[in-house]
Amino acid sequence: MRVKSEKPKALLALTTAALGLPGIDAPAATPVSQAQGNVSFGYYQESDNRMQVEVTHGDFIIPVSDRLEFTFSIDRDTYTGATPAFSIPATMADQPKYKQNDDGTPASAATPADVVSAASGGVTAGGLTILGGLNAFKGFVDAGRAAEGAAAAEIELWKRDNPEPSAPPAPPTIGNVQIDFENMLFAAYYAKANAVPQADGSCAGTGQLGCYYEDGFAIGTVDDGNPSAHLHRYDGDFSTLLGYHADSPGIYLRELNGAPFSLDSMEFYARTRNANPGTGPDDYWEILGFNQASNPGLGEGDGTNYATRVAYQIVANGFEGALTLNEAFRNINALWIHYKGHPKTPPANTRFETQVDNINLSGVTVPIERTEEQKAWDRKLEAEIKRLTRLAVISQYRAVLDGLVPKGTKTVQRFQRQPRESRTMPVFGAKYYFDEATLAFSGGYSLEPDFKSSFGSINLSREFNQKHTTVSAGYSLTSNDITRSIAHSVDSDHSHDNDESPNYPDLREESVFHGFSTSIAQVLDKNTLFQATASYTNQSGYLTNPYKFVYVRGEITPEEYYEISQARPGTIDWKSVTDLEVVGIELFRERRPDERNQWAFSGRLNRHIPALDASLHFDYRYYFDDWGIDSHTFELKWYQPLPFGIMAAPSIRYYSQSQADFFAPYFLAPRADGYYSSDFRLSGFGALSGGITFSKQFTKGIRLEAGFEYYSHAGDLKLGGGGAGDYADFNYFLAHAGLNVNLSAPGSFAGGHHHHGSHHHGSPMPAGIMVGHMMDQADSLMVGYRYMYSNQAGAMLHGTGRVGSRTLTGSACGDSGCISRPTDMTMHMHMLDIMYAPTSWLNLMLMPQLVDMDMSLKQLPGAPEDDEHGGGHSSDGFGDTLMVALIKLFDVSGHRLNLGLGVSAPTGDVDMTVDGGATEDGKLQDYGMQLGSGTWDFKPSLTYTGQSDKWFWGAQVSGTKRLEGRNKSGYALGDVFQTTAWGGYSLTNWLSASVRGVYTVQGSIRGKFNREHSTSAPVDFPSNYGGRYWDVGLGLNLSVPSGDFAGHNLSIEWLQPVSDDVNGYQLERTGSLAVTWNYAF
Repeated sequence: MRVKSEKPKALLALTTAALGLPGIDAPAATPVSQAQGNVSFGYYQESDNRMQVEVTHGDFIIPVSDRLEFTFSIDRDTYTGATPAFSIPATMADQPKYKQNDDGTPASAATPADVVSAASGGVTAGGLTILGGLNAFKGFVDAGRAAEGAAAAEIELWKRDNPEPSAPPAPPTIGNVQIDFENMLFAAYYAKANAVPQADGSCAGTGQLGCYYEDGFAIGTVDDGNPSAHLHRYDGDFSTLLGYHADSPGIYLRELNGAPFSLDSMEFYARTRNANPGTGPDDYWEILGFNQASNPGLGEGDGTNYATRVAYQIVANGFEGALTLNEAFRNINALWIHYKGHPKTPPANTRFETQVDNINLSGVTVPIERTEEQKAWDRKLEAEIKRLTRLAVISQYRAVLDGLVPKGTKTVQRFQRQPRESRTMPVFGAKYYFDEATLAFSGGYSLEPDFKSSFGSINLSREFNQKHTTVSAGYSLTSNDITRSIAHSVDSDHSHDNDESPNYPDLREESVFHGFSTSIAQVLDKNTLFQATASYTNQSGYLTNPYKFVYVRGEITPEEYYEISQARPGTIDWKSVTDLEVVGIELFRERRPDERNQWAFSGRLNRHIPALDASLHFDYRYYFDDWGIDSHTFELKWYQPLPFGIMAAPSIRYYSQSQADFFAPYFLAPRADGYYSSDFRLSGFGALSGGITFSKQFTKGIRLEAGFEYYSHAGDLKLGGGGAGDYADFNYFLAHAGLNVNLSAPGSFAGGHHHHGSHHHGSPMPAGIMVGHMMDQADSLMVGYRYMYSNQAGAMLHGTGRVGSRTLTGSACGDSGCISRPTDMTMHMHMLDIMYAPTSWLNLMLMPQLVDMDMSLKQLPGAPEDDEHGGGHSSDGFGDTLMVALIKLFDVSGHRLNLGLGVSAPTGDVDMTVDGGATEDGKLQDYGMQLGSGTWDFKPSLTYTGQSDKWFWGAQVSGTKRLEGRNKSGYALGDVFQTTAWGGYSLTNWLSASVRGVYTVQGSIRGKFNREHSTSAPVDFPSNYGGRYWDVGLGLNLSVPSGDFAGHNLSIEWLQPVSDDVNGYQLERTGSLAVTWNYAF
């Protein structure tokens, strides 16, 4: 009796991986007799539009001999959406905060914000504490006001208990002085008192060429470059006065040693008369006081405004009597009196004059240096203020961070945006069947942008008891390289680029898994099979999720937040603050142990029920590890044949686990071991899922399968209660469909060899020709796979010529100018061909496709940094779906003509954004990186083929006509016309070669994007698309003419560009590759 277990399906890997469940794979006792292939697709969607995953799987098994078979499978998962990043107590969410305005100033009103958030630009000392961090929360500000009043009261109490030492009063700079000019010996004095004095403070010159000196003061005029400018002695009736009229720039007075003084009053005589006639509004005298004794260059100014001026007063012309000066003159170092508008000696015929007498001056008290006792007291006061300030700020931090979290406080999840990324996993395997044993090997790798895994396994099974008992043992080894992508982000507040940052190194980590398993399968009776399995896995190395965060209160204390806020750049030792990586206020990267030991024991009972022609599968699994998790899994699956050859398989599954030792939704105190995780997958929870799968086997070796699963994750579903609560509850559904093809079925059905010629009529065709072949027999079916690769790289073209960076910068991007240019653009297309012939003259074809594109860009010389494209971007997903009707127009010996009428359905996205997704608020990628046209398109073609002996030839004319004026993104691609001709020679009955020429014309894009998109590179502008292209192709065609694999055909062609005549500015083409495989029944 042949024993073969149900193989785990790649489409279910997503759910089992999330639960940590390995598949149960009991090796078969006998090899498959025929080659088989599978292709399947699934779509996974979490509730609340969180995570979406597109799962694509393909595999085949090839028996090489009666004992040896090879297997190959490939999985590609593309995922995007949002996933939980961390969780916090609800009291830490939506706290009032004074955010920053666009100009950097604090907002006047508080708005709700999370105390705990991740810093988008990386954590910094200022981002944690200054405005924008903890200091901006209303709780911090309010606590500061209360602490400020308490600190002021304590300072006053300290001053009362520690009175300031007294010091002797400082003497005035000068005594009381009255300058009465009675000692003037000369009729005139010519010296310039505002100039830099001599060493003893006197003016340059002696006698009447010098200044007038009285009671330690020097009086002279102002240096204006006129050596004849002077002041006068004026002999009055009772006293001597100082006179000034229109032969100098005014009176200047200073203390000989430059000491400050107070100008209290003077007698000022400016009576109007013939020598002083001015009575208008601009006829007045200006008196200026300065804060330094020497003020050169006054004559070069306007007489009023000077940097050193500290006092100013005007006196109307005609004033006579005692003049009191204003308060500003109580502390000056020099005095200047002059007539308004004349800071220099006036020109001839100018008339004004005044006399001054009895200038009253007094000393200024200048604080003397504090005594040593006072300095010591100052230091103590400063230390007390610093101590109280520190305590006040710490209390402010504590008021925000140690917010009350009552028992039963709800948990709030915060999510992380997941950029669109893909995982590709090819796996190769081989099995060798001995008489009583089977040896199996497999190996492969899994590739993601931030995770690379290589793995291999070996399994040996031995059969006993007339093959009723099978014992198996296996070993697996997995090596992982983990990095962290910067594309993952969490919504966060402002951070300050110039603050002190921890500068954590980039993540470069590894982990290794060793797995051991053993199982026994026993046929209990003709309807019952039992299997028991035990496994052990050791994981070591980096086992932490690099994108998960934890909230830990007290990991950084309020005291440490204060020290961080006060530290000077370059002085913070972040490692001494915490061993965890800081990513925000009270937020850290999670840390898990670097080793994990896992044990699992499972049992399966498969029971066939003859009365219902049905089967029941029951599985139970118990799992535990040294992280504190143990789990129970129960699964029931029912297989029920239905009419019309349909098999229905409903299933129900229940899973429950306890939480890890170091798990909590949030942590209110640090853990002694330093391990933390708030990943909901390590919490205590239960999960209930149910689904159904339908499959139908067709007689020609085709089996179709489709299914649906619904899953509910909830803390309340945990066995025995005590789950994590409802904050992490979510649901998802998984819809999937698959196609299984028995690649040797026609040969076995026919009872002998199958001949290729019975299905394909006509000559071999180059791989790059689309919709050229037809099947001749009614009710025939063909499946195929087509891969196409194209690349652009090298120079930028304009028309037929190359252009440089300067031309691109000025002309290729409209008025805005280009910032970057593409350097490499690669496209991979994977197409599934399904063709059916309802009659001998009509074939119907369906061709869905997957598209994967990458573009690299570089900054143009002298251009600012490109924050739209960065270094490049990518897009991948479903492309447009082609549906074609092929009609045979005539078929005579050696000649055939087919008409193709095709329609392309717009199933490819035309709203792919620069983050690789298709988000509503993202910035669109360029037109060439969109996955489809976005419009319904008509695709006609006319194909002629001919053949004579070993020679063959052909030609095709095809086109694409857009049936809509605009797609949903606001544009339509240009129409396409293509003509091609080829010729070839059959080297053997299974191998032929061909050469082909191609001419293509593509029109310009009509319209433009109707939402925000990149505008920094030539590819962002619709005028830079379309053109005329010439190519030459070389190809090979391999076909299997007879035997079990008859009907298989493999073609390959390289297309080399010969000439490009492009619209606008485009990247040069380097070539394209086409590979096709098809198989007709």
